Amino acid sequence: MSSISATSGWGTVATTTGINNSSPAVELKQDLLKLLIAQLKNQNPMSPMDNTEFVSQLAQFSSLEQMTNVATAVQELRNSIIALNSQSLITQGAALIGKEVTGLVDTGERDENWNPIKKEITGIVSSVKWADGALTLLVGENSLKLEDIVEIKNANIQNQSVE
Repeated sequence: MSSISATSGWGTVATTTGINNSSPAVELKQDLLKLLIAQLKNQNPMSPMDNTEFVSQLAQFSSLEQMTNVATAVQELRNSIIALNSQSLITQGAALIGKEVTGLVDTGERDENWNPIKKEITGIVSSVKWADGALTLLVGENSLKLEDIVEIKNANIQNQSVE
């Protein structure tokens, strides 16, 4: 928590109390504000700070604040996109419940080049689960990742031949 008290002299410069955000950008902003206030407070009244220098510092302060706001907005957008993507995947997985799927699952073994050996499984999707940042389908006793599906069929349609 930081506190900046008002300075007296030719008028009140700033009063800030109870800032309670500890992000690096906020701390930098607070430090710059403290520096500006200290410069104003300690300047020589007979030789005040150059107006262009003061305006330049205020512009830098404003730019920092705008960049912080943009960074916050981008982070919020990123979080929204991640949440939307997760919901989309869950919806896709839910649509597969009751469908017959064929997919590749890892056997836990490796070939001579240390590539994972996968086996093909086919079965009805009984449930979907979000685990470790990925959607997993339960097919029989196997867990199948959504990206490992190679074929999807309606479970109640038998293979019919056309003559």
